Amino acid sequence: MPASDTISLVSGGLRQAVTTSVNSQSSITHGEEVWREGWQRLIDDPLIEWGCNPGQFEDEETPIPSRTTVWSAIQVAQMLRDQPDPTPPPTRIVPDAHGGIVFEHDAGRVFETIRISADGSVEHCWFIDSRMVGREPWQLGNLDSE
Repeated sequence: MPASDTISLVSGGLRQAVTTSVNSQSSITHGEEVWREGWQRLIDDPLIEWGCNPGQFEDEETPIPSRTTVWSAIQVAQMLRDQPDPTPPPTRIVPDAHGGIVFEHDAGRVFETIRISADGSVEHCWFIDSRMVGREPWQLGNLDSE
């Protein structure tokens, strides 16, 4: 995952959970499982649905994301789902005004976007109190090695 000096929800989580006898009913790793399931739901619906049924956007004035763009979004979602320290899934996924797809994660003061553009580029931006504090391009295929 790309490294940065500012707060980002896409950064890695804890590597190990320490179990204590205080609360044996839950664990930190349960959150990771929920996040992985959230990413899988995002892939299964809406992304696969968008790839199979692009006509659903015809009534809107938004350009239809191409199957290539949808596939790129699925690759990004799979990478974020499958990394050793999964990240929370987005709170929203929307087509953008230029035929791309945007994952949005709203955590109050911190807001992040991962934009998969129609030209194949991927960009991660994050904001604190509505002010952009970080922006970095990602390359498909080596997102976790930057």
